[in-house]
This record gives sequence, structure tokens and C-alpha cells, in this order.
Amino acid sequence: MLGQDRKPGLTWQVAFALAMAVLVLVLLGTVLTREPDQAPNRIQAFIESKLAGLSIAEAGAPSDEAAQPPVDSHPAGAGSPIGESMPPQESATPTLQISTAPTLKPVDAIRRDHYWLERPIAAPAELRIARYYPYGSRMDGSYPVHYGVEMVNPEGTPVLAPASGVVVAAGSDEQHVYGARPGFYGQLIILQLDQRFQGRPVYAVFGHLSAVQVAIGQTVSLGQQIGLVGASGDAEAPHLHTEVRIGKNDYGYTANPELWYRPLEGRGTLAGALLDSRGNLVDTETKIVLTSAAGATLETFTYPLDYVNPDPEWTENFAVGDLPAGAWTAEIWYQGRLYTEEFNVSAGQTTWLPIRAG
Repeated sequence: MLGQDRKPGLTWQVAFALAMAVLVLVLLGTVLTREPDQAPNRIQAFIESKLAGLSIAEAGAPSDEAAQPPVDSHPAGAGSPIGESMPPQESATPTLQISTAPTLKPVDAIRRDHYWLERPIAAPAELRIARYYPYGSRMDGSYPVHYGVEMVNPEGTPVLAPASGVVVAAGSDEQHVYGARPGFYGQLIILQLDQRFQGRPVYAVFGHLSAVQVAIGQTVSLGQQIGLVGASGDAEAPHLHTEVRIGKNDYGYTANPELWYRPLEGRGTLAGALLDSRGNLVDTETKIVLTSAAGATLETFTYPLDYVNPDPEWTENFAVGDLPAGAWTAEIWYQGRLYTEEFNVSAGQTTWLPIRAG
């Protein structure tokens, strides 16, 4: 009846709200009572799986590259290449075998240099690797993660083979994708080195060229001219983009080239691991400021390891080449705290610097 007081009762809306509240309390209690060490360490497991993916057993299987048709590669006026009309002929690439117990190298393990590559640019051109966009970085944060390094030189600067090997890709990448997408490198060259690393093939990539002067299947020797610097593909200005790939000629198999190019005279390389409180590699891009005793300062970044790989020999998450020999200091802001480490760089060698944060 209009105006009559309603008898209070348990409506279905109230019952539903009470049931949901009970469910939330049960779930919250489960989370709060979980032991901290029961939570899986996702970062460590992921990095170990990345390294396991680079563990390759010799199986004698032919490379997937050998079955692919050649890209247009032979520029007008170039000498007759070896096997110009044949598909790429890479040596056999081992089949990937995931390790049953992949592990990172212990912090105090012995690590060995593998400076197999000489500079692909000759003096008086710019031999140094550009610091503004290092391997694994996003430059100012607005660029994609970098899978290689840059040597900034004018268009037409000769590009040289950094080691002896065979050409497995040469020309435009519009038809065959070697990077993030078709046309990414523009004109490119990929060499498979004569040397193998722990039984695995090693590839050197050169992108954004203005001219390609070798052809697929052609053997090249150290120091031989193979192309010219340019700005083809996704390039804003002329420069040489170079990568190192280990195990497979694939964009997901890169390693930091600064650990493969021999340091310039009087300089050395820093490789390190920023570790969290549990001793695991930090998997976020963190800025590291390096300062020499002479006052020189530069910045680098730890790698976001869901994009790029640590080197199989070093298992690092940051590396910088061509540091002048002598005393240096590293400063890292991580989770609101400043960490400082001193180290020494030796000419022609790699210095290993683990930094435990927390």
C-alpha cells in the first residue's frame, strides 16, 4: 500500500555483495600467507631459457638459409660473384636443443674475450661505436630497442669485411625479412664467419648501405671492401648499422657487438651484470653513468632481456667498448638507491664488473 513502511529483508543484491566480500577475503588470505620463496622467479627463469635457446647441439642439419632463394644482390659494374645464380650456401647450422638444466655463469666464473672482428671502417673515417644508441637501449626512450650498434660516417664511406667468411645475404631486404620487418635494413650484407663459436655459426650484419659490392655465396677476406655506407631502409641519416648473431641468422639471436669488435688502441671493454638482491640479472633498462679518473663521462644502459640477449660467454646485461685504459667509476640509480663501483680498464681486454643492488 502506498506510504506503508517496507519490512526489512535480505535482498538478492545484498546477498551477492556479501558473497563477493567473503571470496575476496579468502583470496587475500591465500596471498598473504604464501611464503616469499615459493613465488617463482620469473626473470631468472626467463633469462635462463634465453641462454638455453643458444645452447646448440651439433646435428649436421642444413641451415634454413640454404633453402631460401637469393635476394637481388649484384650491383651493376661489380665483378662476377661466385655462385651468383645459386641460392645462399651457408655451412650446416646445428639444430637447437634446449638444455635440461640451463644456468647463468657464476659471477666469479672465468670469462674469455672473443675479439674476432676488426673494424668494418678504415681510418681516417669514424671507427668508434656511437654512444647515443648502444646495444639494447631505446636511445632517449622513444626509439625501439637496438639490436646492434652504429658507426656514423658519410654516405659512400667504404665498408670492409671484419673477418673472413662467406656472404649469405646481400642486397635489398624487401622480399626476405632479416630484421623487424621488410625494408628494415634497406641494402644489407650478412657474412657467416669462417670461425664458429662453441660449435655455432657466427654472423656479422651490415645495414642501411648505399651500395652492395658482393654477392651471395661469395667468399671474402679480412679487410676486403664489401659495400658503402648509406641511409637506406629505416635510417634517418647515413651510418653503418652492424650486428652480431650467434647460432642462427635471425633477428632474435643477436649479441652485443662491442664484445666482438677488437678495442681501439689503448682502450678496453667493460662488461657487467647488474644483479638484484637475489643475485639475478636485472631485467629492466637501467641507466649506468661511467666516469674516468681523467673526468670523461658517458652513459649506457642495462638490456631489457625480453628483447635482446646476454653474450653466451659473458652472460652480462650491460657492456661498453673502447673505454680509455685506466681507473673508472660506475654509478647506478636502482629502485631509489645509488650504487657506486670502482673498476680498472686494461687496454685490449674486457673488464668484468658484477654489481649487486640490494
